[in-house]
Amino acid sequence: MHFLNQFPAVRRALPLLLSLAVIAGGSLLIAACGSSSSGSSGNSPSTSSSATSSQSTSQSPSGDAAASVSTIKVPGYGTVLATAKGAALYLLTADPTGSSSCSGSCATAWPPLTVTGKPVAGAGVSASLLSSFKRSDGSEQVLYDGHALYTHPGLSATASAGTAGDGGIWYLVSPSGSPVKTTNGSGY
Repeated sequence: MHFLNQFPAVRRALPLLLSLAVIAGGSLLIAACGSSSSGSSGNSPSTSSSATSSQSTSQSPSGDAAASVSTIKVPGYGTVLATAKGAALYLLTADPTGSSSCSGSCATAWPPLTVTGKPVAGAGVSASLLSSFKRSDGSEQVLYDGHALYTHPGLSATASAGTAGDGGIWYLVSPSGSPVKTTNGSGY
């Protein structure tokens, strides 16, 4: 560990590398399991109500369906809010309570979690903390405890958490609605 303390960039990249290794291993396992099953792919959507509900989420600004907010465990960060599809959700500290200051290129890099209708509370999420507001583009963005929620495609939760930009800091969100500012290790 003393070696890693001398090279902070390597120490910061380690969680990302570990996450990528876990994802790659899981993908191989899923691919192996998927190739051994026969004739079940046509029946998958109708056999499980959870599969159906996870397909009704929206992570794009178009807001085509009710957004379901759930939780996932992120190594080093604990339990955080996520979409029903397992994408980590973030808040921006520069956002005013109940609104968003993220638009244009910011909203392209950090897509708002939008909804048509009322947001749905999944496992580990308090329905009383969920709401939404109308963005300047007319879409409805999901709020949790007054914080606008966003996704970040392309980066893992461990790589994008604690990122400074867009006038504030992007944090993962705990089930209590607070930003996750520390890790199980040394923090961001």
